[in-house]
Amino acid sequence: MSAQPGWYDAGVPGQERWWDGTQWTAHERPVLGVTPVGVPAVQPQYVVPVAPAAPMGWFPVVGTADVRWWDGTTWTPYRIRDRRVRADAFNFEPGKQGVLLGSLFIGLGIVQFLNYSRLDSNVFSITPSFFVIAGVVWLIGGFQVNQLKKLPAPSTVPIFDALTRPLPGEAEGAAAGWYPVSGKITRWWTGTQWSPYIAQKLGVRPTHFGPRSYRNAMILGAIFVGLGVLGAVLGFTLMGALGTFGGLVIAIPALVFALVGGLVLLTVYLRRYTLLIPPHPPTLL
Repeated sequence: MSAQPGWYDAGVPGQERWWDGTQWTAHERPVLGVTPVGVPAVQPQYVVPVAPAAPMGWFPVVGTADVRWWDGTTWTPYRIRDRRVRADAFNFEPGKQGVLLGSLFIGLGIVQFLNYSRLDSNVFSITPSFFVIAGVVWLIGGFQVNQLKKLPAPSTVPIFDALTRPLPGEAEGAAAGWYPVSGKITRWWTGTQWSPYIAQKLGVRPTHFGPRSYRNAMILGAIFVGLGVLGAVLGFTLMGALGTFGGLVIAIPALVFALVGGLVLLTVYLRRYTLLIPPHPPTLL
C-alpha cells in the first residue's frame, strides 16, 4: 500500500501501468525495448527518448511563480504562496463537473427570474440570484481546474519544504501506510503521526488548509439554516396575516435554504477528518 508512484508491470507483456501511490490508474505505456506480442519487430531509424513521469510532489510551474502539487499524473489547484499551502479560489474538482453544475444552476436561476418577473416584484429575486451566483462560482472553478491540465508536466526536481511535510510515503515506523478516515478516503500515517495528505478517487491531495475550510463551511451552513428558518417564519406569518398562499413564494425557497444549510453541516461534520487531522492514531490492521 505504500509503494511509490511510478510505472509498474501491468500484467500484459510489453506494457506498464501508472500507480499513483494509492491505486492503479488507466494510464498505460509500452515498455521501451520490448516488442508487444503479435507485433513484428522493426528496427526504427530514430527513437524519441521518453522522459520518465514525475512522481507526486511539489514542483515549480514553468513560466509562473507558482509551486504546485503534482499528483503524479496532473497538476492540482493547490499551491504554496506566502509560506502557506493554499487552494485556488473557487476551485472545483473535477473540472468538468464544476462546469456542468455551474451551467445547470445558472439555467435554473434564469428560469426562476423569468417566473418571478411575472409577479412584478423584486422581493422574490433572492433565490434565483443565489442560483446564478453559485453557478458562476462553479463555472470559474471548473474552468480553472481544466486549464491546469494544459500545463506541461514538471521537468525539474521536486521542492522539499518543512511546511509540506510529512509527505505521503514518508515512514517513521513499521505501521506506515494509508488508513481510512472517511468512506473510501484514506490518510497517510507515517508510523508516528498523521500526514496532511489524503488519497481519494481524484488522487492524493494536501489538506494543510483544512481547519480553515472546515470552520468556514460550518459557518456558511449555519448561516444558510438561520436565513432559511427566518424566511420560512416570515412566509408563513404573511400567509396567516393575509389569508392567502402568497407567503409560500417566500417560505418554500427559505425551506430549501435551510435544507441546503443542514446538508452542508451534516456532510462537512461526517467528513471532517478529510480536512482535520484525526485526534487518534489509526486502528492498525
